[in-house]
Amino acid sequence: MFLVWLMAVPLAGAIATLIAPKEVSKAIAAITSLVGLVGYAGLLFISRAGIDWAWIPQWGIRFHLVSDGLSLFLLGLSAVLFVVAVFASDAHAGRAYYFWLLVLSFSVVGLFAAVDLFVFYVFWEVLLIPVFFLLTGWSGERGKKAAMKWLIMNLVGSFFMLVGVVALAVIHNQNGGGLTFEISQLSGMSMSAGVASWLFFAFLVAFAIKAPLWPLHGWMPDAYGESPAPVTAIISGVLSKAGIYGILRVMIPIFMPQFREYQTLLLIVATAGLVYGALMALRQQDMKMVTAYGSLSHMAMMALGIFSLTSVGLLGTTFYMVAHGLMVGGLFLVLGMLENRTGTRTIQDMAGLNRSAPRLAAYFLFFVLGTLGLPGLPGFAGEYMIIQGLIASHVVFAVIAGFILIVAAWYMLRVFQAVMQGPARTTAIKDLWSRQVAWLVPLAGLVILIGIWPAGITAHAVPSLYHAMHFALGKGGVH
Repeated sequence: MFLVWLMAVPLAGAIATLIAPKEVSKAIAAITSLVGLVGYAGLLFISRAGIDWAWIPQWGIRFHLVSDGLSLFLLGLSAVLFVVAVFASDAHAGRAYYFWLLVLSFSVVGLFAAVDLFVFYVFWEVLLIPVFFLLTGWSGERGKKAAMKWLIMNLVGSFFMLVGVVALAVIHNQNGGGLTFEISQLSGMSMSAGVASWLFFAFLVAFAIKAPLWPLHGWMPDAYGESPAPVTAIISGVLSKAGIYGILRVMIPIFMPQFREYQTLLLIVATAGLVYGALMALRQQDMKMVTAYGSLSHMAMMALGIFSLTSVGLLGTTFYMVAHGLMVGGLFLVLGMLENRTGTRTIQDMAGLNRSAPRLAAYFLFFVLGTLGLPGLPGFAGEYMIIQGLIASHVVFAVIAGFILIVAAWYMLRVFQAVMQGPARTTAIKDLWSRQVAWLVPLAGLVILIGIWPAGITAHAVPSLYHAMHFALGKGGVH
């Protein structure tokens, strides 16, 4: 029931924004997102729910959605960030903006809950559309270019995924198992080594583009840089997790032999992305792009957790997806407030803003400390588990990852100090308004909660994660 609620409410709200006067479109979107959050609270209470309908039975396709330990808290991350994004959005953005935002909310729920591979692919494709129009209509001067780059690169990835989806179902049918797209039934099926390797990389390319992971991150700089802060918060905080989630949900159960075969190569590429993102963040003079490249480095850290092929590394990635989404989403929103108040994102043009905006400075510092892994905040727990997994698997990569965490503290604190401290270079700005504090306080409180109580997520994730990897565990691929 609650899973249906999470999908039906955004669709109903999206339709309502088109029908109602444009002056109330933000109010409709806000109410809709809050009702969706209430639905998620009900889902969290019952912990596991599902929908399983025969959709196209002659093709073995079922509309099968589940909220389990892998998807449950990503659904919560989505519900929280969509509420915050709506409240942070411009009231005059127009009905089309809120329509596409709610359609995106609907598609994200379907993607994170789908356990039928065909349904997963459908929602994977659907979410491309609202992001394309959000980038086209409400971004900066290069918004259309960013939208086309987003669409083309992700369509290339989707093509590879479609080939993989169809091939897996056909191979399963040829093996006598019948035509099905259920991930649980496709897990562990026998394939020739050559075919399995091709399909492995087909899925990996699609998921790496969406994450994004270096070197398939080409759409990221323009999309993050040009989109309005609430949209950037959603793309970085929620949609980027779809790629990492896809590796966990789809690839780990099906392609564990290929993960073992190519593990060293995958670790090298992920580590290169980790270093690249950190070094690029150090070079940026645009505070939003510092965070964007820092996020690229963090996505590589999540990939390292998976490629460690250890249970603690996989668990760390599962937790870090939620933690990073909340923290980077909050940080992008704070940066958007700064840009609106100063009219610039150039670090060198700002200084000493903490004097006129102490509350804004406090939340800026809070989310900065969260992203660099301060103990007591959730980034620390996620990074600790990932590095623990790397130490158990390949200690060299753990050392490199630990060094990059130091670099992360460097580039994030550099931005805060340059913008908020020192002699003022700009005129005084307005501090946070009460309505902005009203939605920042719960977001910060949630970050603190999972930081001091990571077991609230990991305890739910462990059974589902192990269940999803039952074949890999049985073959000794994860320890």
